[in-house]
Amino acid sequence: MSNELARVFRLTGRRFNKVLSKEGLSSVQAHILVLLWVEGPMTIGELGRELCFGSSTLTGAIDRMEKSELLRRRPVPGDRRAYLLEPVKWPAARRQRVIDAILDTEGQCYASLTAREKRELLRLLAKVSTDLSR
Repeated sequence: MSNELARVFRLTGRRFNKVLSKEGLSSVQAHILVLLWVEGPMTIGELGRELCFGSSTLTGAIDRMEKSELLRRRPVPGDRRAYLLEPVKWPAARRQRVIDAILDTEGQCYASLTAREKRELLRLLAKVSTDLSR
């Protein structure tokens, strides 16, 4: 089972990267942007906890995104060491293409499951995620 879960993770990651490359983004970058668009500016620590990316993955992605002018860092008032990350303004149509690409790709990845199976998979994954987060 452990190999199957890792295999699904790798294959979905590849699928996301292929689709999102059309928007000039990696899967990691797109998921960071969508989270920031939905939740608003966050620190690197908050992003890491929310997305469960390793610090090296997240730091590298943030550095590349800042260099590509996809996001910017703002100082956190009262904390000279911390920064808030915020996405730069994007045309609404392009933002929607990224969101749709993620949703469509996710739908394709799990298209062979019935609605009931999808709910059960989500329930089981949430249960494991909760256990692992303790």
